[in-house]
Amino acid sequence: MKHLHALAAGAFAAGLALPAAAQEATYTGTIDPVNGAETRQNPIGDVRVTRDGGTYTISLTVDGLSPGMHLAHIHGFPEGDPQEATCAGPATDANGDDFVDLIETRDVSGVTMIPLTDDPASLSLHSETYPTASEAGEVRFETTVEASALEEALDAEFSTPPALERRVVYIHGVPEDLPLPDSVRSLEGVPARVTLPVACAELEAQ
Repeated sequence: MKHLHALAAGAFAAGLALPAAAQEATYTGTIDPVNGAETRQNPIGDVRVTRDGGTYTISLTVDGLSPGMHLAHIHGFPEGDPQEATCAGPATDANGDDFVDLIETRDVSGVTMIPLTDDPASLSLHSETYPTASEAGEVRFETTVEASALEEALDAEFSTPPALERRVVYIHGVPEDLPLPDSVRSLEGVPARVTLPVACAELEAQ
Protein backbone atom coordinates (compact mmCIF):
# COMPACT_ATOMS: atom_id res chain seq x y z
CA MET A 1 0.00 0.00 0.00
CA LYS A 2 2.87 2.38 0.80
CA HIS A 3 4.30 1.60 -2.63
CA LEU A 4 1.00 2.47 -4.30
CA HIS A 5 0.76 5.77 -2.46
CA ALA A 6 4.33 6.55 -3.51
CA LEU A 7 3.36 5.94 -7.13
CA ALA A 8 0.36 8.23 -6.77
CA ALA A 9 2.46 10.96 -5.21
CA GLY A 10 4.91 10.72 -8.08
CA ALA A 11 2.09 10.98 -10.58
CA PHE A 12 0.80 14.17 -8.98
CA ALA A 13 4.31 15.62 -9.08
CA ALA A 14 4.61 14.72 -12.76
CA GLY A 15 1.56 16.84 -13.54
CA LEU A 16 -1.11 14.20 -14.13
CA ALA A 17 -3.36 16.21 -11.83
CA LEU A 18 -3.46 19.92 -11.27
CA PRO A 19 -2.09 21.10 -7.92
CA ALA A 20 -4.67 22.23 -5.40
CA ALA A 21 -3.65 25.88 -5.79
CA ALA A 22 -4.40 26.09 -9.29
CA GLN A 23 -5.04 26.90 -12.64
CA GLU A 24 -7.76 26.46 -15.07
CA ALA A 25 -8.38 23.45 -17.28
CA THR A 26 -11.18 22.14 -19.47
CA TYR A 27 -11.89 18.60 -20.63
CA THR A 28 -14.63 17.77 -23.13
CA GLY A 29 -16.05 14.69 -24.79
CA THR A 30 -18.70 13.79 -27.34
CA ILE A 31 -21.46 11.47 -26.15
CA ASP A 32 -22.05 8.57 -28.55
CA PRO A 33 -24.36 5.55 -28.24
CA VAL A 34 -23.20 2.22 -26.81
CA ASN A 35 -25.21 -0.92 -27.59
CA GLY A 36 -27.13 0.94 -30.28
CA ALA A 37 -30.75 0.30 -31.12
CA GLU A 38 -30.93 -2.66 -28.74
CA THR A 39 -31.35 -0.16 -25.89
CA ARG A 40 -34.29 1.70 -27.53
CA GLN A 41 -32.21 4.86 -27.18
CA ASN A 42 -30.01 7.01 -29.39
CA PRO A 43 -28.12 9.27 -26.99
CA ILE A 44 -26.06 12.12 -28.39
CA GLY A 45 -24.55 15.13 -26.67
CA ASP A 46 -21.47 16.26 -24.83
CA VAL A 47 -19.78 16.32 -21.45
CA ARG A 48 -17.56 19.06 -20.06
CA VAL A 49 -15.37 19.10 -16.97
CA THR A 50 -13.78 22.40 -15.96
CA ARG A 51 -11.28 23.18 -13.24
CA ASP A 52 -11.51 26.76 -12.03
CA GLY A 53 -9.34 27.40 -9.01
CA GLY A 54 -10.36 24.98 -6.29
CA THR A 55 -13.49 23.62 -7.96
CA TYR A 56 -14.38 21.09 -10.64
CA THR A 57 -17.65 21.57 -12.53
CA ILE A 58 -19.07 18.62 -14.48
CA SER A 59 -21.74 19.35 -17.09
CA LEU A 60 -23.70 16.81 -19.13
CA THR A 61 -25.96 17.68 -22.06
CA VAL A 62 -27.65 14.69 -23.70
CA ASP A 63 -30.65 14.03 -25.92
CA GLY A 64 -32.14 10.69 -26.93
CA LEU A 65 -32.24 8.87 -23.58
CA SER A 66 -35.15 6.96 -22.13
CA PRO A 67 -37.03 8.98 -19.48
CA GLY A 68 -35.94 8.61 -15.88
CA MET A 69 -32.75 8.52 -13.85
CA HIS A 70 -29.56 7.21 -15.45
CA LEU A 71 -26.40 6.26 -13.62
CA ALA A 72 -23.43 8.19 -15.02
CA HIS A 73 -19.78 7.93 -14.01
CA ILE A 74 -16.25 8.78 -14.97
CA HIS A 75 -14.36 5.52 -15.55
CA GLY A 76 -10.64 4.85 -15.77
CA PHE A 77 -7.70 2.72 -14.76
CA PRO A 78 -6.71 2.83 -11.05
CA GLU A 79 -3.01 3.42 -11.53
CA GLY A 80 -0.52 6.02 -10.38
CA ASP A 81 0.32 6.67 -14.03
CA PRO A 82 -2.97 5.57 -15.60
CA GLN A 83 -3.21 4.20 -19.10
CA GLU A 84 -5.69 5.91 -21.39
CA ALA A 85 -9.24 4.62 -21.16
CA THR A 86 -11.35 4.30 -24.30
CA CYS A 87 -15.04 3.71 -24.92
CA ALA A 88 -16.12 0.12 -25.42
CA GLY A 89 -17.38 -0.97 -28.83
CA PRO A 90 -18.84 -4.12 -30.41
CA ALA A 91 -15.47 -5.88 -30.25
CA THR A 92 -15.71 -5.70 -26.45
CA ASP A 93 -18.71 -8.05 -26.46
CA ALA A 94 -16.68 -11.01 -25.21
CA ASN A 95 -19.57 -13.45 -24.82
CA GLY A 96 -21.22 -12.64 -28.14
CA ASP A 97 -24.68 -11.87 -26.75
CA ASP A 98 -24.93 -8.61 -28.78
CA PHE A 99 -24.71 -6.46 -25.63
CA VAL A 100 -21.61 -4.80 -24.20
CA ASP A 101 -22.25 -5.01 -20.47
CA LEU A 102 -20.55 -3.10 -17.66
CA ILE A 103 -18.13 -5.93 -16.84
CA GLU A 104 -17.04 -6.21 -20.48
CA THR A 105 -16.06 -2.52 -20.58
CA ARG A 106 -13.36 -2.92 -17.96
CA ASP A 107 -10.58 -4.11 -20.28
CA VAL A 108 -10.68 -0.89 -22.30
CA SER A 109 -12.36 1.57 -19.93
CA GLY A 110 -11.13 0.62 -16.46
CA VAL A 111 -13.36 0.75 -13.41
CA THR A 112 -16.16 3.00 -12.17
CA MET A 113 -14.59 5.95 -10.35
CA ILE A 114 -16.42 9.27 -10.09
CA PRO A 115 -20.23 9.41 -9.86
CA LEU A 116 -22.04 12.25 -11.58
CA THR A 117 -24.17 13.09 -8.56
CA ASP A 118 -24.49 15.95 -6.10
CA ASP A 119 -21.45 14.53 -4.24
CA PRO A 120 -18.81 13.26 -6.68
CA ALA A 121 -16.07 13.17 -4.01
CA SER A 122 -18.00 10.51 -2.10
CA LEU A 123 -17.18 8.06 -4.92
CA SER A 124 -20.40 6.34 -3.85
CA LEU A 125 -22.31 4.40 -6.49
CA HIS A 126 -25.55 4.65 -4.51
CA SER A 127 -27.39 7.93 -4.99
CA GLU A 128 -30.74 9.35 -6.01
CA THR A 129 -29.13 12.43 -7.57
CA TYR A 130 -27.83 11.00 -10.85
CA PRO A 131 -28.90 12.76 -14.07
CA THR A 132 -32.61 12.36 -14.87
CA ALA A 133 -33.88 12.42 -18.44
CA SER A 134 -37.13 14.24 -19.15
CA GLU A 135 -40.08 12.66 -20.94
CA ALA A 136 -38.48 14.01 -24.12
CA GLY A 137 -35.25 12.15 -23.29
CA GLU A 138 -33.23 15.26 -22.44
CA VAL A 139 -30.60 15.60 -19.71
CA ARG A 140 -29.24 18.97 -18.65
CA PHE A 141 -27.08 18.20 -15.64
CA GLU A 142 -24.39 20.07 -13.72
CA THR A 143 -22.58 19.35 -10.48
CA THR A 144 -19.60 20.86 -8.68
CA VAL A 145 -17.03 19.39 -6.34
CA GLU A 146 -14.12 20.75 -4.36
CA ALA A 147 -10.96 19.83 -6.27
CA SER A 148 -8.91 18.88 -3.23
CA ALA A 149 -11.70 16.64 -1.89
CA LEU A 150 -12.01 14.76 -5.18
CA GLU A 151 -8.25 14.38 -5.59
CA GLU A 152 -7.83 13.10 -2.03
CA ALA A 153 -10.71 10.64 -2.47
CA LEU A 154 -9.25 9.23 -5.70
CA ASP A 155 -5.83 8.86 -4.11
CA ALA A 156 -7.25 7.11 -1.04
CA GLU A 157 -9.58 4.76 -2.94
CA PHE A 158 -7.67 4.06 -6.15
CA SER A 159 -4.13 5.44 -5.66
CA THR A 160 -4.62 7.51 -8.79
CA PRO A 161 -4.85 11.20 -9.73
CA PRO A 162 -7.83 12.61 -11.65
CA ALA A 163 -5.89 12.50 -14.98
CA LEU A 164 -9.14 13.44 -16.68
CA GLU A 165 -7.64 13.47 -20.17
CA ARG A 166 -7.23 9.69 -19.75
CA ARG A 167 -10.77 8.96 -18.58
CA VAL A 168 -14.15 8.22 -20.16
CA VAL A 169 -17.71 9.01 -19.13
CA TYR A 170 -20.43 6.35 -19.28
CA ILE A 171 -24.20 6.74 -19.07
CA HIS A 172 -26.09 3.61 -18.05
CA GLY A 173 -29.62 2.28 -17.92
CA VAL A 174 -32.38 0.90 -20.14
CA PRO A 175 -36.18 0.83 -19.71
CA GLU A 176 -37.55 -1.66 -17.20
CA ASP A 177 -39.54 -3.50 -19.84
CA LEU A 178 -36.54 -4.06 -22.14
CA PRO A 179 -35.72 -7.79 -22.12
CA LEU A 180 -32.04 -8.60 -21.60
CA PRO A 181 -30.46 -12.05 -21.90
CA ASP A 182 -29.20 -13.66 -18.70
CA SER A 183 -25.68 -13.40 -20.10
CA VAL A 184 -25.66 -9.61 -19.55
CA ARG A 185 -23.62 -9.10 -16.39
CA SER A 186 -23.74 -6.38 -13.75
CA LEU A 187 -22.47 -5.48 -10.31
CA GLU A 188 -23.50 -7.87 -7.58
CA GLY A 189 -27.04 -7.13 -6.43
CA VAL A 190 -27.69 -4.52 -9.15
CA PRO A 191 -29.99 -5.38 -12.09
CA ALA A 192 -28.26 -5.45 -15.47
CA ARG A 193 -30.81 -2.99 -16.88
CA VAL A 194 -29.52 -0.37 -14.41
CA THR A 195 -25.81 -0.68 -15.30
CA LEU A 196 -25.94 -1.56 -19.01
CA PRO A 197 -23.95 1.15 -20.84
CA VAL A 198 -26.00 3.20 -23.30
CA ALA A 199 -23.57 6.04 -24.06
CA CYS A 200 -19.91 6.96 -23.67
CA ALA A 201 -17.55 9.88 -24.21
CA GLU A 202 -13.75 10.02 -24.18
CA LEU A 203 -12.48 13.10 -22.37
CA GLU A 204 -9.84 15.27 -24.02
CA ALA A 205 -7.97 18.28 -22.64
CA GLN A 206 -8.76 21.56 -24.40
